[in-house]
Amino acid sequence: MGKSKTSNHSVKRWPLGLAFALALVAIVAFSGGGASVTQNVHGAVYDWAGANPGQDVPILVQTDGESDAVADFIRSSGGTVQRQFQIIPAVEAEVSPRFISELAGHPDIAWISLDAPVISTRHPKDSKDSGDAVNVKNLATAYPSAVNAPAVWNGSKSRVGAGVTVAVLDSGITNDNADFKSGKNSRVIADVAVNSSASGFDDGYGHGTHVSGIIAGNGGALKNKKYIGIAPGANLVDVKLSDDDGNSSLADVIAGLEYVYNNKDALNIRVVNLSLTSSVAQSYTVDPLDAAVEFLWLNDIVVVVAAGNRGDSADAVSYPPANDPFVIVTGAFDDRGSDKQSDDVLTEWSSRGVTQDGFSKPDLVAPGRSIVASTDTQAFLANKHGKSVVDDEYFRMSGTSMAAPVVSGIVALILEENPEFTPGQVKYVLMETARKISGDKFSAGGPLADKAVFFDGKLGNTDDDLSPALAFRAPVVVPPGLIAYVLDAKDPKKAAKAVGFDLADAGLKDKTLKNVKWDSIRWDSIRWDAIRWDAIRWDAIRWDAIRWDAIRWDAIRWDGIRWDAIRWGSIRWGSIRWDAIRWGGIRWGATESAATQFEATQFEAIQFEAFLDDSNKGQR
Repeated sequence: MGKSKTSNHSVKRWPLGLAFALALVAIVAFSGGGASVTQNVHGAVYDWAGANPGQDVPILVQTDGESDAVADFIRSSGGTVQRQFQIIPAVEAEVSPRFISELAGHPDIAWISLDAPVISTRHPKDSKDSGDAVNVKNLATAYPSAVNAPAVWNGSKSRVGAGVTVAVLDSGITNDNADFKSGKNSRVIADVAVNSSASGFDDGYGHGTHVSGIIAGNGGALKNKKYIGIAPGANLVDVKLSDDDGNSSLADVIAGLEYVYNNKDALNIRVVNLSLTSSVAQSYTVDPLDAAVEFLWLNDIVVVVAAGNRGDSADAVSYPPANDPFVIVTGAFDDRGSDKQSDDVLTEWSSRGVTQDGFSKPDLVAPGRSIVASTDTQAFLANKHGKSVVDDEYFRMSGTSMAAPVVSGIVALILEENPEFTPGQVKYVLMETARKISGDKFSAGGPLADKAVFFDGKLGNTDDDLSPALAFRAPVVVPPGLIAYVLDAKDPKKAAKAVGFDLADAGLKDKTLKNVKWDSIRWDSIRWDAIRWDAIRWDAIRWDAIRWDAIRWDAIRWDGIRWDAIRWGSIRWGSIRWDAIRWGGIRWGATESAATQFEATQFEAIQFEAFLDDSNKGQR
């Protein structure tokens, strides 16, 4: 596959410490600047403006209407639009602080967030082909044994992740590294740089190569193969988010996720690893990064994210995407460098707690202290922290950045054995088979690869009863809203005719909202393209009278709906019973065009969740 580089815009890159400075700035209202705090603008937008007087504010905007129209409005007001996204309705822009309140008041805009930087967090103190068995005789690291990976490599059916592709969204992968070779070929099967300041695809920083080694390194950099990752036969896709110093913005992460979605079938991408978190807390219901990872999750890609390194602080798990209820959020435990599982203990810095939306996180914990894996010896981290270099070709780091790829590797093993599993089913078997870790009361425990890969229990799905982010919830209400509008009218026949709806097609002749049987509606017979959506008075619908749990979501022809004709702003969202909607039955791929109606929100700052380890401890 040919190499490609995405660099069609100019983005301001921010220094590593800026996110920490943002956290210290009070929310401000500008007394002489013409801007004021509004309810649909995240406070971090005002924080940034107050800390950077006279500069345009980098934002991302989500809307209830046409994203093109909002982009034009931003340009006409003197702002700059850098990118528009497709997997979620998002626009990356820079605008004057004076323009924030006017922009927020636009009728098509739902939410404005800060497009904050993706930064690397470091701590100076802590920091083969399918069917072939893996030689573990010289294995010098404990973390594969801590999750029982060798039992999967060398069991009656050897599973090494062969044929499964993991996309690593990070600082790049130095793909001529011997750990990623299969014969003469590299298992890094594609590269893309979504950061316009990146000099190439290789990892000039060092974080991404290390993460990739934990997922899929085969130990090939040394003859004795002392350091092997969890899925040593898996393929990798290098999605480089950062420049060579490790700097990037949240918009780069969204662009990287969009690349993954657009290439998932061609490259067989089944897993995404995000060893990063936002540095700005925001509810998953409105956060654009949460919406983006959910889009991939709901389109059959397992997303594994680092929980963060904030310990048990009050807001430890409030930072996207580690606060998202769908994806697999991974904390870290210390395997203590031993093959014994009985001495494993939760690290003191691993983020844990309850999100602002009431979800306990992390979902799992995995080995994350003093993890030895691949490195680029010419990269920034290896040059600056020479004491963390191991055996000349490997590197030691700690953090939930290291724990997440352990789980991503296990997911690759699961999907090699069970390619039909959905993301929610993968998460279910991981949590169902996990073991308890000392000191961990928030997660389901530590994964056991052999139990999860060869799961023989009753299969469940963790997606059941979860409500997706705003960008996905909104279009879902449209088909039943149409039915409710027509049947609740004084004259349903007249109302149906006015909007171009044939009651007989749907089996609703002579029905009213009171006596309709939602599970008997012939959804697949409705001629969606004939409906005049703009003729519906959405604000007049009694949403609370709809029996959401009786709707056959999988029978709805989503691709026939004219999403651009819907007046989103007039829908009374507060009266909709989101908890009764059976999200698992919705064909999300067909609703993709609906998501594009919401336009951009600003993306919060992201942190690569890793600690450097200069202590020259025993190899793990």
